[in-house]
Amino acid sequence: TTTTINQATMFSANENILLRQHKRRVVEYIESTIPDNALELGTSVMVMQVSCRQPGCVPLETAITVVFPRPPSKKKKKKKENGNVQQQEQQKEDVPAFPQPLLPNLEESRIGGNFKTRILKPLSDVTLDDVLDALPPNFEGGRRTTESLCLKARDMTFAQIGQLAGNDDTGDSKEGRRLLAEYLKVCLEEYVERGCVAPEWGEPFTPLDGDGDEKKEDWPQKEQRETEAKKEAADGLENLNMNDKWGGGGNFVFRRPDEENEDGK
Repeated sequence: TTTTINQATMFSANENILLRQHKRRVVEYIESTIPDNALELGTSVMVMQVSCRQPGCVPLETAITVVFPRPPSKKKKKKKENGNVQQQEQQKEDVPAFPQPLLPNLEESRIGGNFKTRILKPLSDVTLDDVLDALPPNFEGGRRTTESLCLKARDMTFAQIGQLAGNDDTGDSKEGRRLLAEYLKVCLEEYVERGCVAPEWGEPFTPLDGDGDEKKEDWPQKEQRETEAKKEAADGLENLNMNDKWGGGGNFVFRRPDEENEDGK
């Protein structure tokens, strides 16, 4: 029992050592994108490996936080002002801030805030390219833009469709991909109309509460269109599954006519 405990402790210690090494490596990647003057003023980088058990999450991901230094506060003589508006303006002027952002056009670096991002990989798998893809162009070499995020979401969606329906050029796979795409198109419309709030995992969208965001006379036609699209997708996928079932690579038993006659007796 003592040997088992010692081995477990040693294994845990080795894991922690490796994790610290990967953390130091990723921190160095991020610091290489920050100007030297910002680092000298006290900009620090925190990297953590976090787990996620929510549906759709990757098991392990890397969370990154860049902490910018607080600007020195400006000491000003308080003047007695009449009126709340003048007092509020005076308070806004007294908020400490650097004359210029430490990183170009990054407000967090001007007021001493935090910049957060994440990489959907464990620390051990993170590369320099992953770091640059997770940082905006405000960081040196950063490549994260609205367009890059959209392309990444698009490619991930297409990859999932291909895994579910097949990536080959057969008619069944193409039809399966089309049905999934049609269903997702309707779901995305519902997602936008509901303020980009997703339903519960595995559950359909709830009907709108008629708060005026959608014309009432358009709802029956839209509901019918959505129902038809979902039914078509479900029926099509069921047919594809049946084709896969009967056209699979299982064992077949060929029976002779006399065996069939014997069964019929």
